[in-house]
Amino acid sequence: MSGNNYSIPPGSLILVTGANGYIASHTIDILLKEGYKVRGTVRGPKPWLNSYFDDKYGKGRFESVLIPTLDDSGTWLRVMENVSGILHLASDLSFGSDPHSVIPWVKRATLTLLEAAASQQSVKRVVLTSSSAAALIPIPNETGIRVDENTWNEVSIKAAWAESTAAQDKGYHVYAASKAEQERAAWRWVEEHKPGFVFNVVVPNTNYGRILLPEIGGSTMAWLWGLLKGDDSLISRFPPQNLFLTEWFVNVEDTARLHVVALLSPAVKGERIFAFASAFNWTDIINILKKLRPNNHLIPEPPANEGRDLSDIVLSRRAEDLLREFFGQPGWIGLERSIAEGIEGIE
Repeated sequence: MSGNNYSIPPGSLILVTGANGYIASHTIDILLKEGYKVRGTVRGPKPWLNSYFDDKYGKGRFESVLIPTLDDSGTWLRVMENVSGILHLASDLSFGSDPHSVIPWVKRATLTLLEAAASQQSVKRVVLTSSSAAALIPIPNETGIRVDENTWNEVSIKAAWAESTAAQDKGYHVYAASKAEQERAAWRWVEEHKPGFVFNVVVPNTNYGRILLPEIGGSTMAWLWGLLKGDDSLISRFPPQNLFLTEWFVNVEDTARLHVVALLSPAVKGERIFAFASAFNWTDIINILKKLRPNNHLIPEPPANEGRDLSDIVLSRRAEDLLREFFGQPGWIGLERSIAEGIEGIE
């Protein structure tokens, strides 16, 4: 697709929150490659991030701005100056168990951002990063489950506030509820206020793939590094029939590309874009790791009698079509390639 047809022309300034994150760093990389300038927010100084993009694309293309908190309207107005598009990827990833300290804050930060964006005539598009946890908790081997633009994780929303929820499960439910309530509040706000910008949401599942810099934790990718060292604690924490095992994956660069599509494609307006490539389980992961590292005898054996998520993720097909149309890809990047890229250099 030609840059002349983008909703925001190359050379424009894009604001990306949580710039040092796993998905955000890849999204920034694509935007810079496409000829955009990027202003990235960070909560603490990240000179290594600036150096990486300066060395790769030249000084003046990427700048980072320090934002200790995300719910201050004055700060948002300052960092949105001359911005044409916004990608809001930052969120609370603490998995804290107190819903009162997490959920209202996540919602407030997002609504404050939307209000500030609506006051800026330069802002043409806003993209929010949600999570698969906002839509569902997979139920292994359950047939007939259909997930679409109207599907929400009501289970976690209730469990996050319920005193009866088990302590070991609370953090996950609070995180999932914060993402669901954040996204629903954003859609309601857009419907009520009808801002001058187009609003889209990307709903990603478990991300695997390349990590641009060692300082970027890589979140879900780091789980697999542990398996290479014989650490199977995550399998014990999320056994085959545990409902909290995320059972779909997506390559992190595909997720980043879908953020760019949501920002730049004139054909995408008011959509939830589900970044779900395919279902997987621990057996798939471990078999791939053993294939890629045949001499590594620390890799644990897969658990017995694993299930698989059989949900019909209706909008994953739309997302794959967008990757084809916008980036000319044949389809999703596969699981084996994603894992291989993510463990490159790690034995």
